[in-house]
Amino acid sequence: MERISFDFPFISVSIAIPFVFSVLILIFREAFAKYIALLGTGLVFLLSLIALTWFDFGKTEAVQFYEEYTILGELGVKLSLGMDGFSLLMYLLTTLVSLVAVVWSMGDEKIKHRLKEYYIAFLLTEAFVIGVFTSFDLIVFYVFYELTLLPMLFVIGVWGYKLRLYSAYKFFVYIFISSLFLLLGIASLSVYHYKEKGSFTFSYFELLGLNIPNGFEIFLFLLFFIAFAVKTPIVPFHTWLPDAHGEAPTAGSVVLAAILLKMGTYALVRFNIGLFPDAAKALAPYLVALGIYSIIMASWMTISQTNIKRFVAYSSVSHMGFVVTAMFLLTMEGLRASIIEMFAHGLTSAGLFMVAGFIYNRLHTFNFASLRGAIKFMPLFATITAAIAFAAMGLPGGSSFWGKFLTVVAAREYSTALALIVIVAAFFSGAYVLYFMKTLYLDVREESVLVHFRDVSGYPLVAFLMILAPVLVVGLAPFVFFAFYEGVIQYIVRYILRLPF
Repeated sequence: MERISFDFPFISVSIAIPFVFSVLILIFREAFAKYIALLGTGLVFLLSLIALTWFDFGKTEAVQFYEEYTILGELGVKLSLGMDGFSLLMYLLTTLVSLVAVVWSMGDEKIKHRLKEYYIAFLLTEAFVIGVFTSFDLIVFYVFYELTLLPMLFVIGVWGYKLRLYSAYKFFVYIFISSLFLLLGIASLSVYHYKEKGSFTFSYFELLGLNIPNGFEIFLFLLFFIAFAVKTPIVPFHTWLPDAHGEAPTAGSVVLAAILLKMGTYALVRFNIGLFPDAAKALAPYLVALGIYSIIMASWMTISQTNIKRFVAYSSVSHMGFVVTAMFLLTMEGLRASIIEMFAHGLTSAGLFMVAGFIYNRLHTFNFASLRGAIKFMPLFATITAAIAFAAMGLPGGSSFWGKFLTVVAAREYSTALALIVIVAAFFSGAYVLYFMKTLYLDVREESVLVHFRDVSGYPLVAFLMILAPVLVVGLAPFVFFAFYEGVIQYIVRYILRLPF
């Protein structure tokens, strides 16, 4: 895999900026915390746009902006940072959503205390997630992957709702324990490299060349898969997610759904398929079945919810089922569908959680029974909600349409029966969005309760528009996003099929 360096260290600076601005927040008065966080996340987003202009789209499969610094030479641990087209797309999503979370928080009525710690938590989360998406050393990846736990633990536990402590502990225990399987897998892989090559290494590039026996490869695949399936999450590894989302503040849910879940799906493509292609092929039918099961079960659980935040949380599990299903079809169309659905869901899930947060700030409840007709007197908010909800449903022109459509196309390459099963699963995932829209728009309630509602404006409106714009771009011009990772998935498919490069 080709590595291309650049004069300016885009990645390390992107990781360093949030740390610097966290220190500034500590130094200055609490009243300035939100403005410092806004400036910090804004600078990182601007830097990501500059990196985008310098990225060579003729070599999306190459790892560009590559940086390498030795940490522990005896064990071969290095800070190896870089971005191919796939990493770049996730990097852009991270910087955008982090900025949106801060903008939303500035107008969130619930965020009124301990502002220094609150904004520092989001800055640190951004830094750690960028590290996850750009690390090509497995130990460094693991460290960043684990560090993302800590800020979100405090965001849920301190600024969450009634059951925040229980949900925060559950989130931490699930992710931490599942990550131990990942650590065991990384250590086993490095030890096997030592036995075969005579040296320890955690470099992704060096571990790609290993010839691992089939039985041991499946064992390693499953160790990695358990960790990433919990993080994604897919049924039955999902039970921590509704509690975490249900009790997290709105911006916490935005970051959790839009980028922290994508760490799991990103790692499944990068490591499970990238490092263990033969095991992926052997287990693919079972994982496709698990993905479809996840879509259908999560869709039924979504419709049964009475809490709007838990409703959106279960819908995220359903969408991740589509990502996993498409991914393990192990074809060009399947991988293309999986990655664009990752990005699309990152946008729509963020938007839907902001819809839930905005309604809570007006009604002070997440209960569906209290939401009937809740946006009747807010035309601008109603329009934004409809656009985001229909995009999440997979309506043509919306961002999730291409992920679902290409999943059906990829499934049809195998059999008509599999394609029909995916279509049925897509029907269930659309049904809960229609139920959501019916409750907000068509159900009737006493108008005197709603007539004094203020329409969306200020910081919340800016946050909505920052999400809505890329939602429409993905839906109407998907080829722009395919260009990011076309070379990457061609490389992966050739690697799986053992074709020459």
